[in-house]
Amino acid sequence: MLCVVMLSIVTAVLAQDAKVVAIADSLTRVSRYNNNGWGDTPEAWTLQEHLKKMASNDDLVALARSHRNGAARATAFRLLVARCDSRYRDILYSSLQDTACFRVQYNDIIGSSNVANYMVNVLTYHWDFQSLRDSIYMDSLLRSEPELMKKAPHLYETFVRKPTVTDFRRIFTKEDSVTLDSVLFFTPNMHHIGRLSSILENLPTEERYYERLHQMYYDEGYTNALPALLRYHREADKPAVIECLLEYSKGLDERHVINGPEGRTNEGLEAVALWPDPAFLPALREVRNYEVTRTHYDYPRIRLFYLALMAYDDENSYNFIDETLRMTGRDKTTRQYHLKFFREAYDSSPRPRYESLLNKYGEIRK
Repeated sequence: MLCVVMLSIVTAVLAQDAKVVAIADSLTRVSRYNNNGWGDTPEAWTLQEHLKKMASNDDLVALARSHRNGAARATAFRLLVARCDSRYRDILYSSLQDTACFRVQYNDIIGSSNVANYMVNVLTYHWDFQSLRDSIYMDSLLRSEPELMKKAPHLYETFVRKPTVTDFRRIFTKEDSVTLDSVLFFTPNMHHIGRLSSILENLPTEERYYERLHQMYYDEGYTNALPALLRYHREADKPAVIECLLEYSKGLDERHVINGPEGRTNEGLEAVALWPDPAFLPALREVRNYEVTRTHYDYPRIRLFYLALMAYDDENSYNFIDETLRMTGRDKTTRQYHLKFFREAYDSSPRPRYESLLNKYGEIRK
């Protein structure tokens, strides 16, 4: 009788394991919401819910470590974190090189991610929401945005006071966040993780970080490291900026439409905004001459172009901008976009010197 009972239990366990594996095998994309934007439930969402109900923590650990589908590995990791199982740490750090890509569905919008990037986002996304709990930012936002105040209690209850988030903070602390950021910064070839860009934007300009930034840009080809590198104002890095700026037409066809990997001009403009050196002005002039003749526009580039020029905050840059805005008058659409993004650049980083241009070109204040 005992043997029969044991055999029955083993059979049930094997059947359960087989169902979990079958679900994971079918999970080839991740769905963030239970609606596809057209009133139906995405198949991926249904599979995720089945996995959530049927898989044990041990099952999730096994799936997150080695399942063949990247979407299944990512989903198992998220569920493991939601259950506050601390084994997520070992899985995270052993998966940082996991660049397997999969589709991510946001209602009726389809995007993509890779496993390592998704895992990092699961952790930092929770932390960012949780950190709002006692921040003065939330308070100031409520005071400055009356319309948002009506929605804020719902947002607060949804994202900040959820017990799952509170529990999550116990296993992924602020110290854990700092450790993760440090690992992402100092580990070579972490370019596939979007968080690295945010880390560089907020990195203090301290000498101990320069060598690593230099390695990222020159040895690993991580273009987003250039702006952070330029904060150190090293003469040896000027040629890199000029080279980037002059790639303004790389990857574009004769109609200025993307037909291949684009150049690094936008990153070069970001770098100039951090170090407005006269050596960059000839290259900026070439960028300008190209941009005012385009028929397909790079909106971020136009805005970055004006931010870079305004960083000089001198008479020459004032005249440069004035001349550029006059040149855009040759084409109504070109002028429209340049005026719009000059205004946005000015509003995001106002310099009194350039305010008169807002009045001179009256269309800007429509």
